[in-house]
Amino acid sequence: MEQIERTRRYLERVRQIYAGVPDRDDARLYYGDDVESYFIHCHHILDWAEWLNTVGVSRADLQTYVNANPELRICADLCTGAKHCNVTNLRTQHRPRILSIRRTTQPASDGEMVTTMRFNIFADGQTIDALELAEACMDLWDEFVLDLEQLDPDEPG
Repeated sequence: MEQIERTRRYLERVRQIYAGVPDRDDARLYYGDDVESYFIHCHHILDWAEWLNTVGVSRADLQTYVNANPELRICADLCTGAKHCNVTNLRTQHRPRILSIRRTTQPASDGEMVTTMRFNIFADGQTIDALELAEACMDLWDEFVLDLEQLDPDEPG
């Protein structure tokens, strides 16, 4: 599914930010946009799964799956908050937010400056590392899609 592959590319960007990326004056905003974009694309796997499935999974089934998984609920609220500024139907206790960013900058072997960043999300009364949440969300969608493929073995992954 195209949307899953797009989401994987954003996940790779988040991994790169954690590992080290070129330093920029606007690094917090520039790289923060990639983190936020990951969660937007990740949540929209739901829409693609609804429209492209061939096994009769309903939107209600997809919503039930999202609501049954705290990581996907947080992802949904991050996505909706980023896209619409306000979230009226929260799946979490309070609107999740990127609460803090830890940034470390140091010279690379070639003399250029490299920045590593860690993003923390505050959701449901706890602080969660953004990369850990992103990985968990991707694992959950992979599990869901694998289950769909087992229902329809003729459908290419």
